[in-house]
Amino acid sequence: MMPEVQSVASIVSLVLIAGLVAYHGTNLVMIGLAVSEIHRQRRVPPGERAAMARDSGLLPRVSVVIPAFNEDLTIVRTVSSVLALDYPEFEVIVVNDGSTDRTLGALWDAFALLPSNDRPTREIPSQRVRGVFVSQKDPRLKVIDKRNGGKADALNAGICLADHALVLMLDADVVLDPNALVHLAIPFVEDPLTIATSGMIRPQNGCTVEAGRLVSTGLPTSWLEGFQVLEYLRAYAIGRLCFNRVNAHLIISGAFGLFDRQRLQEIGGYQTHAIGEDMEVVVRLHRHLRDQRVPYRITFSVDALCLTEAPHSLTEFGKQRTRWHQGLLTTLRVHGDMAFRLRYGTIGCVAFPYFLLELYAPILEGLGWIVVAALWGSGVLSGERAALFAATSVVMSGFVSMAAIAVETTAFGFLTRLTDRMRIVLLALLEPFGYRQATVYYRVRAFVLYYRTIQLRTGWTPPVRQGVPGPAPASGSPPAREGE
Repeated sequence: MMPEVQSVASIVSLVLIAGLVAYHGTNLVMIGLAVSEIHRQRRVPPGERAAMARDSGLLPRVSVVIPAFNEDLTIVRTVSSVLALDYPEFEVIVVNDGSTDRTLGALWDAFALLPSNDRPTREIPSQRVRGVFVSQKDPRLKVIDKRNGGKADALNAGICLADHALVLMLDADVVLDPNALVHLAIPFVEDPLTIATSGMIRPQNGCTVEAGRLVSTGLPTSWLEGFQVLEYLRAYAIGRLCFNRVNAHLIISGAFGLFDRQRLQEIGGYQTHAIGEDMEVVVRLHRHLRDQRVPYRITFSVDALCLTEAPHSLTEFGKQRTRWHQGLLTTLRVHGDMAFRLRYGTIGCVAFPYFLLELYAPILEGLGWIVVAALWGSGVLSGERAALFAATSVVMSGFVSMAAIAVETTAFGFLTRLTDRMRIVLLALLEPFGYRQATVYYRVRAFVLYYRTIQLRTGWTPPVRQGVPGPAPASGSPPAREGE
């Protein structure tokens, strides 16, 4: 073997190893910043802070918008959970987006709906509204029945029916901590420049939920679902809290986000053709307000807790991860001119570079493993250097996960049982052997699907839910309508 070839292979392996160290090292630094952000927000204990906010009489009124497409297994539980929130004044708007199951019928039976003369305004266009209903049991609940137009279209219809200045966007499968909305709203009281807030999201898989309330927390028995709990824990311990320090949030999860309704209307609401409409609308808010040179803040509350249902099957998991990465690719492509521009401050110079790295990291990681394996297999690269690359990848990623677990255990304590804490550590050790490669594959697949179709629009197909089917239709209930 020619020495020159071996020398080049050695340099390539060193570059790949340096890239791994830089990427995971950046995440460790971000975790350190996240810890300081937790301490800053926890100067007053969460329960005391929430009680003071409620007693102040300053909390703004909120309209909760829940888009629903074929959600008859979870919609009643979710709405009941939201209506039970400990918050002074709010309304709930469920948008039935042309469901073909009993979503509307389940709501009709559970909440005794009656037709209303209310109609959404037309500030933001949406598909045709077939009817608006109000609950006889709780007049805070309104239901829009409309033609199918996708999640973004459903959100826009809800925004246009909302009566209050703030709108909370929720998925139809979530469970909220009783103080979640209070903690989301506090930044709007403390800083008038606030235009949006997000909070902590955890998978509810493995937890016990009764009547829309969290009874106990725990890890799911499924390995796939357990790995997802670890991922959520790591994502929120790193990015969300770190970016909060520099007003550089690019993502507010569509499952749980509170917005200034006027600002959403100014930018025309959610884009119905966008993949990853939740990220795109946040980036567009940043662009709009920085172009107008309007001061603002988008914040993250460590104590606003929302539980969502993570995919139960590998097929659903793969679809979700591919769609998430397509959304990231689409948003960075459409708004790519914001990157590295001082005009957009920390958004252009901090957040965009980081998410560009996140976008291409799975390609670089996948290629790294393939290149190192090929060079070693052909005898060009020594076994020691190949082993060093593999060890660096496993050890560094594991170290980041352990740091995130330490933050979770000391600051939040979501996993209370010792067995669950031991098992999450075991998951962190096992993640690089199979699960990590699966996520890389699904994220790389997003590029193939995106550039094969060269389009932005995809249908809104929520993951398969697990729950108790809705009751049989009651007398006078509306029939399940098929999408038009």
